Amino acid sequence: MENNKKLISIVSPAYNEEKNVPLMVEEVKKVMGDLQKDYDFEYILVNDGSMDNTWEAIVNESKKDERIKGLCFSRNFGHQMALTAGLDHAKGDAVIYCDSDLQQPPEIFPKLIKEWEEGSDVVHTKRLETEGEPFFKKLMSKYFYKFVNMFSSVKMEEGMADFKLLDRKVLYKITSMREHNRFLRGIVPWVGFNSSVVEYNAKKRLYGKPSYNFKRNLSFAKSGILAFSVKPLKYIGYLGLLLIVLSTPVLVYGGVTIFILQRRFLSPNFLIGIFNTFLMGLVLSSLGIIALYIHYIYYEVMNRPLYIVADKTFENEKQ
Repeated sequence: MENNKKLISIVSPAYNEEKNVPLMVEEVKKVMGDLQKDYDFEYILVNDGSMDNTWEAIVNESKKDERIKGLCFSRNFGHQMALTAGLDHAKGDAVIYCDSDLQQPPEIFPKLIKEWEEGSDVVHTKRLETEGEPFFKKLMSKYFYKFVNMFSSVKMEEGMADFKLLDRKVLYKITSMREHNRFLRGIVPWVGFNSSVVEYNAKKRLYGKPSYNFKRNLSFAKSGILAFSVKPLKYIGYLGLLLIVLSTPVLVYGGVTIFILQRRFLSPNFLIGIFNTFLMGLVLSSLGIIALYIHYIYYEVMNRPLYIVADKTFENEKQ
């Protein structure tokens, strides 16, 4: 690597992507080859406990080109941890992270780098359309952002997924944050810095199935809310006060009509039973929300490693 060239690190998680990895590597090498006059690159692929031959595909590509580097987890730790591992090992002046299925096209890397060279410390990408995306998935994505923004203190725009460029100083701040409940889409805007946005159209997935289904997206939304907001806890208190305000005149009216005016429109036992059932449901749901926060506190206090690397294709170069 020539000293006058800047190094661009590229990071991609990979879960069951054995057919996509060679295509992604080829595309990255092609795009970065057009920039080789001014930039060198390294491409870090993180095998997140795949059930197929993804790791073998990564090893094979790394043998062909030393710029292609692989990390292999001991098991599946999840998309956010795979991204974190890649960012932890990135050595570049800037790092671009994206998926390894070619839906987030490497062809816009030059645009991201241009924005970075013009002064942006963070370059977000915004997906406008996705080729061949089912209507339900598009609807789910739209309401995912609406739901998260309703509760989270960090606002996220629709279409801004885990496809960004970070300057080295931003990368340093993000890798110093070691919470287990990781939500990079929230962490990156939370740290601030000068930012810009590049728009793109996502391509159709060639091979395999997307790892994010409805259940995973729901879990992702939960992580985004709990990691960046205590609003659910506040809303529990507000709801309690509202119930007091609403129930007090009802109880007073019921007491007056039953015990003073001697009128019984409804059985007192029936009213009490319905009211107690409602309160029990409220208490249990409130305890459930509190339990989620305690759950995340529990994992933070245990302070286990975020991930475990079982194998890698390069020597110990971790920053």
